[in-house]
Amino acid sequence: MSEDEPIPLFVLPSGIFPSVSEPLRVFEPRYKQMLDDCTIDERPFGYVAHEPDSESIDGWSQPGTYGVLCTLDDLREQGTNIMFTANGTQRFEIIDVVQSALPSMPFGDIYPTVDDLVEQYIEDEPNGKLYLRASIRMMDDLEGELLAEDWATFLHEWAQHIVDVNAIFRNDEVELEQMQLILEEEFLPYDTDSLWQVANAVLDKQSDRQSALGSTTSEELFSLLQKALREKNAQLNFIRALNDPDEGS
Repeated sequence: MSEDEPIPLFVLPSGIFPSVSEPLRVFEPRYKQMLDDCTIDERPFGYVAHEPDSESIDGWSQPGTYGVLCTLDDLREQGTNIMFTANGTQRFEIIDVVQSALPSMPFGDIYPTVDDLVEQYIEDEPNGKLYLRASIRMMDDLEGELLAEDWATFLHEWAQHIVDVNAIFRNDEVELEQMQLILEEEFLPYDTDSLWQVANAVLDKQSDRQSALGSTTSEELFSLLQKALREKNAQLNFIRALNDPDEGS
């Protein structure tokens, strides 16, 4: 795939990370057209979170700076929906966005067909699409590796956090050793894929997820994970103090 050729963009509130797979459902005509194009041309699409602070253009939410190329598997129709799995591969930076050929329109409960919408713009914009596209710059893989003991320590701290969350919100007794074993079986030994998969689970804030995708080194991404986990633990401690004022005194 040439970086000069705009790629289709799948823009959602939250993005995806490399090595992560996510089942998705499509019902809008613009994304049905996108999936048709990707299938026919055998090319990936860019999965990217929208930028919450940017103004929409013609009613369409605009993408963030960083996204992930995705291949698609298990494509199937289910009623008026198209179900598929997005598999995250390589990161990219958006250079320029190509807007949709049509503005966003309220369709109600019944969507027009792709062909009906294409007829509205094809004469004036024969190369247009219903979905957003972008010129991109492919990003290199993360540089460096984490120390094995640092990664093991983080998994232990994450396991403790999960146990604490279950105790507070679900009244569910989960053994720390059991949770730690689950995480170790899933994410040890350390590799870059595991780092991205943990990032997908730990990072909630859109700004943190965009910063993660913009990282150049494993240490940079790991620092974001450590910071996010500290913030989660601080929130838990605050909730504990509210629930049990004597404990915080």
